[in-house]
Amino acid sequence: QLHPFPWDLVRDHVEKYPNCEFVWAQEEPLNMGSWAHVEPRLRTVFNNTENHAGKAIRYAGRDPSGPVATGNHKQHVFEEWALTSQALFGEARKPTDIVSGVPKWD
Repeated sequence: QLHPFPWDLVRDHVEKYPNCEFVWAQEEPLNMGSWAHVEPRLRTVFNNTENHAGKAIRYAGRDPSGPVATGNHKQHVFEEWALTSQALFGEARKPTDIVSGVPKWD
C-alpha cells in the first residue's frame, strides 16, 4: 500500500538490512509508475535511519514514454531483459541464454 505511506514499517524493515543496496524496479515507464510518488518518501525514510542516511535508491525501469507498452514484441522482450538485468546487475545486459522463456545471465 503506497497511500497512506507506511513510514514506520518501511523504516523498521530497511534497518534490518544495514549493508544492502536498494533498487526500485517497475515495469511501467518512469513517468507512469509509482517511482515519482515513492522516491521522495523512501529518501526521507532512509535519511531518518541509522544505517542508510544519505544512501541513494537506484531506479530500474523503462525510460519515460507516452504509451505504456512499445507495441513491438521484440522491443518489449528486449526492454524486459534490460529492466531485469538493470535491477539485478546495475546495467542492461543481454542474457547469455533463455531457458523456457526465462533469461539467464552469467
